Amino acid sequence: MPALWLELRPIRAVAVQPYVDAAAVTMTLGVEAETRITPAQTTPNCPFPEKISIVPPTPAQVSIGIPIDVPFTGINKIVETQFAGRTFPEDGSGSVNVTVKRASVLPSGERLLISLLVNAKEKSSFFGFGGEANVHIWGRPVLDQAQQTLRLTNIELAVESEAAFGLLGAAARAAMPHLQKVLADKATIDLKPLLGDARKKIAAAIAELERNEDGVRVAAEITSLNLADIAFDSKTLRVIAEAAGTINVSITTLPGL
Repeated sequence: MPALWLELRPIRAVAVQPYVDAAAVTMTLGVEAETRITPAQTTPNCPFPEKISIVPPTPAQVSIGIPIDVPFTGINKIVETQFAGRTFPEDGSGSVNVTVKRASVLPSGERLLISLLVNAKEKSSFFGFGGEANVHIWGRPVLDQAQQTLRLTNIELAVESEAAFGLLGAAARAAMPHLQKVLADKATIDLKPLLGDARKKIAAAIAELERNEDGVRVAAEITSLNLADIAFDSKTLRVIAEAAGTINVSITTLPGL
């Protein structure tokens, strides 16, 4: 990836009406900023605004997006574990058994291509005809935010797979709808373990942010962490995790006082 920079240009300062009691002056201050991605580091001139807009109090929070990159070699391990060795139909009710020997997944445009090496064997025929074939199935990846899983939808059998399966006989070809249905129901990848890794990285970043020196105390807390979006290229699946929480800054000593 090329080096990219996130530029923050403050354009407005807002504050809640200060609260004064016998112990302290409490002020909630916020900054509205424009952001852009640049290929080179910039040094924008950002003087503090001449006036501060007083706004109604709202819950203070911060939201951070964290990209998590997973190479497709890692995704393939999950897919292989999920499908290799399974036989369809699972209840043995079909006239042919289709056993998955190997499974992998590759990106292709806006879809993912699942490749299965299967062994099909007829049960109804006296000769028990059978053989191996490579089956290719398309699927569109969709993030299930409620379950925090990656699901493949719009499962579709590739044309070349139908031709390859046709060589094994009509009975073997008839088993394909069962295989497609199972893929549609079971083709999910649990992404929750990625959240644990993201939480560790966020905790490390917060540890660097928190400080308590020179009359300034910064305290940060992450209250929730969820997967928000996905994207992929030819090599990597990128999952965007969204962390929400609060950052509180307390000033106990002003310069010169």
